[in-house]
Amino acid sequence: MAIPLTQNSIEDSVVTMRRLIEARLSDVVPSGQTWPARLHEAQRHALLSPGKRFRPLLCVFIAQGGGAETGALLDAAISTGCVAEMVHAASLILDDLPCMDDAELRRNQPTTHIAFDESTAILSATALLNRAFGVLSRLDAVTPEARVEMIDLLSYAVGSKGLIAGQMADLANTDQSASIAEIERLNTLKTGALFDFSVESAAILSGMHASQRAALKDFSYHLGLAFQLLDDVKDSVMSDDEAEKSVGRDIGKATILAVAGSEASKAKLNDYLASAKAALKRAELSNLDTLTAILDHQFAFLRA
Repeated sequence: MAIPLTQNSIEDSVVTMRRLIEARLSDVVPSGQTWPARLHEAQRHALLSPGKRFRPLLCVFIAQGGGAETGALLDAAISTGCVAEMVHAASLILDDLPCMDDAELRRNQPTTHIAFDESTAILSATALLNRAFGVLSRLDAVTPEARVEMIDLLSYAVGSKGLIAGQMADLANTDQSASIAEIERLNTLKTGALFDFSVESAAILSGMHASQRAALKDFSYHLGLAFQLLDDVKDSVMSDDEAEKSVGRDIGKATILAVAGSEASKAKLNDYLASAKAALKRAELSNLDTLTAILDHQFAFLRA
C-alpha cells in the first residue's frame, strides 16, 4: 500500500529535485572560465539565473509517476528536463533582444544582451540550443529509438512549426480583431511547444502506454494555454520588480486579455488550469499529489 504523502514530504521532494536539476544545469554547459570565456559566461548568466525550473520539474516528476522512479532512467529524466530549460533560456535570450521585445530585465537580473552585448547574446542562445541536442544524444540509459524520438520532438518544438513559428507570429501580433481561437493557436506555438517536449519526453522515458500519452498531450495543451495567459495577466498588473522581468511588452498585441478583458481572462485561465488537471488525472500517474502541488505553486498568483 502506498504511503500517503504529506505536504511537507511533497515540498521536500520538490526541493531535493530542484537541487539536482540546478547541479545538472551547471554541469551541462562549460564553465565561465572555458574559452571563449565571454560566450560561456553569457550562457551561464541566462541558464543559471534564478528560476522556478517548472519545465524540468514537470519532466522529472511525470517520468517518475510513469515508472522511472530511480536509477539511470530517472537520471536521464533529469538531463531531459535540463534540455527543456536550456531551450527555454535560449528562447528568452532571443525574445528579450532589441529587435524582439527589447527587454532589460529577466529573472531579476539584466537580460543577456544588456549584461554582455547583442552579438554575444545571439551566439550564446545558439550555443545553448545546439548543446541541448547534444545532451539528448548522450542519454546512454535510453534506447537509440527513444533518443531519436526525443530528438525529433525537440527539433519540432523549437522549429518553424513550434517556438520559432510562435515568435514570428507574436512579432506580427497586432490585429486586435483576432479571435480567441487564433490567439490560442499562437499561444500553443509560443509557449505550449516546449511543454509538449517536456511532457512527451517524460512519457517516452517511462514507457507509458498510448492512453496515458494521449491524456498527457491534452494536459500539455491546456497547461501551455494557461501558462501564457497567466504571463499576459501578470504583464498587465505587475511592476518590473514584482514580475522580476520587464513588463508592458504586450501593449498593442492581440492577447486574450486585450480581446476579452480582465474578468473573462481570469475565468478562462481557471478553465484552462482545470482542464489541465483533469487530463493529468486521466494519465493515472503514481504521484498525482506532487504534480498537482507543483501546478498549484506555479499558479499561486490566481489565489493572491
